[in-house]
Amino acid sequence: MVDSIIQLEARFNSRLTHRYDWVFFNDEEFSPEFMWAVANATSSQCFFETINKKHWSVPSWIDPNRFDVSRHFMGSIGVGKAWLQSYRHMCRWNAGLFALEDRLAQYDFFWRVEPGVKFSCNINYDVFRFMRDNDLAYGFNMVILDDARSFPSLWDKTKAFVKSNSELIHPDADFDWLLQKPLNEESMPHGSKQPGNDGSVDDDTEDRLDRLYHMEYNNCQFYSNFEIGSLGFFRSEEHISYFRHLDRAGGFYYERFGDAPIHTISVSLFLPKSRTWYFRDIGYAHGLCEQCPPHKTDLGVEPEQVSAFTTSGSVLDSGSLDPHRRWEAMSHDFIRQRGIPGLACGCTVSAIDNNNAKLVPYESKQKKPEHPCVRLFLGGQWLEKKPDWNHEEEIAAGRDGSGGYLLDGLESNPFLDIDANADARQD
Repeated sequence: MVDSIIQLEARFNSRLTHRYDWVFFNDEEFSPEFMWAVANATSSQCFFETINKKHWSVPSWIDPNRFDVSRHFMGSIGVGKAWLQSYRHMCRWNAGLFALEDRLAQYDFFWRVEPGVKFSCNINYDVFRFMRDNDLAYGFNMVILDDARSFPSLWDKTKAFVKSNSELIHPDADFDWLLQKPLNEESMPHGSKQPGNDGSVDDDTEDRLDRLYHMEYNNCQFYSNFEIGSLGFFRSEEHISYFRHLDRAGGFYYERFGDAPIHTISVSLFLPKSRTWYFRDIGYAHGLCEQCPPHKTDLGVEPEQVSAFTTSGSVLDSGSLDPHRRWEAMSHDFIRQRGIPGLACGCTVSAIDNNNAKLVPYESKQKKPEHPCVRLFLGGQWLEKKPDWNHEEEIAAGRDGSGGYLLDGLESNPFLDIDANADARQD
């Protein structure tokens, strides 16, 4: 945890204009050694909180025998950490109860920071002021697929909630990016509208809800290990009512409901899309998943200079294969980043959809959506394919068939660059 703190302090919070509080939660009291180490890693004020026992225990309405069977079964088929009771508590707490902790009552926003994460780029603005000034309620920087075996009944329980509480759905909510056709398409009502190639559908609220009731969840989720959010939203009637519905149904213990899909569905149902932000510019890594934005300095290396660099590098050490390969990789990065990597970032640029299926194990034979999750969220030109691209040829070549996009995913700004590319086409 200390390493995560040191990195975020260096990249963001140590500035005199920031120095935001750190609030640490645990299900037991923190050790003096931990508190000392943390206090010496930051100049900000630190609070060490013990989670309310009723927020970190099996609820009274859960059948312990059924829970025990669920743990062993889901663990036996390879659902990650499914056998750990503490992990179920953690998912439940992060899904909704965290925002109700007394210590957080004085704050408007939160930034979730996990142990063992990496922050690889300088953050040269105040993310909390950015959220406040732009009336944003939720920020993310990765969208990935989840293992559908963790929550087989989540979507059915969500549809049941919506049917009973349709007035809570925001009129400008965009949940179409989370929907896909069911395997049995006969369950689709005749004449039902479906998202177009750009991910959009023009219809009224009744049509939209009808589509939600008859389509399936595609298992896309905001990667909630990184999230910046409004505590007001997570304390709202909409989110708390949805969370309570899922909690009373036992999904955190009879299955392994995760906080990530619940936050994703909640944000997509109860907020307009304009209040959600993709922090593409924040470099972040956790386990297998990494988000590294394009970055360059003002040194202005021209493509011709980079090519010359690459050519001369090929004979730098012709007698040693490994140094040669390292130089080639470095030269390739120079080209890909359109400049020399400066001190702003300490990572190699990754495409926006680089992490799409990293957390779905081979054993999970779930139906995958047609496009990577982050492209579904962005919609529009992010879903457009090259005219000469052929899905069958990609598969035959040994690839996964998900390539061929006009926008390669290495763009620095997923919103502004689209407009620039559109203008270029019109010219």
